[in-house]
Amino acid sequence: MIKKSREYTNIFNYILDNILPPVVRDNPFLMSLLFRTALGKKYKYYMEFKERVPYLEEQEIDRYYTILADTFIERETDCNTACIERILAEIGEQQTVLDAGGGNGYLAEKIHRHCGGTTYLLDVADKKSRDGIIYTKGSILDIPYTDNFFDVVVCTHTLEHIRDHRKALEEIRRVCKKKLIVVLPKQREYKYTFDLHIHFFPYLYDVRTFLGNRAKIELVNGDWLAIEEMSDE
Repeated sequence: MIKKSREYTNIFNYILDNILPPVVRDNPFLMSLLFRTALGKKYKYYMEFKERVPYLEEQEIDRYYTILADTFIERETDCNTACIERILAEIGEQQTVLDAGGGNGYLAEKIHRHCGGTTYLLDVADKKSRDGIIYTKGSILDIPYTDNFFDVVVCTHTLEHIRDHRKALEEIRRVCKKKLIVVLPKQREYKYTFDLHIHFFPYLYDVRTFLGNRAKIELVNGDWLAIEEMSDE
């Protein structure tokens, strides 16, 4: 695995997206050389992913993540430090919080220590509950909790990986009572990228089109952070 912070990744992606011309970024020969150097023998999976993903079942997409697990960037969290600080500042004390698609639980632990309430972690991987954090194995497309169950729902660097990301957005809104916090990467769509993203949000209007007009959206150290106050209706 490659060990890089989120801040480093954002700089690297900025160079790829904005410095290299599209004729290079979408050139299969040149990019295959770069991918093979960085990723080894499994580089072909990255090269083919964007072309194949519209025809893959969800289980097949999950298989890509399993096969390529040892090529992913290894870090405690996909959130940059500034985003984490903003998220914690938005969560009040003694709140019931869901970290949807929370991965290894790094952010969930930060949230629990900060707010002191009950923190839930939802992810598709096998994990164990820990002090103050209740883990549920499940899909963000079908969250196993009732409407308005959580005061706050946090979803960071997850929706770009979900093919039916609008259904996922409906689900996290459904279980959210007060405040929804979403973080999305600011990245341009190219055929060959060092990730398995399905959706891309290079501009503010892309985020606005996806989330709608109710969300307050800002760019925080290279990533989009959106905060939506839930309606009382």
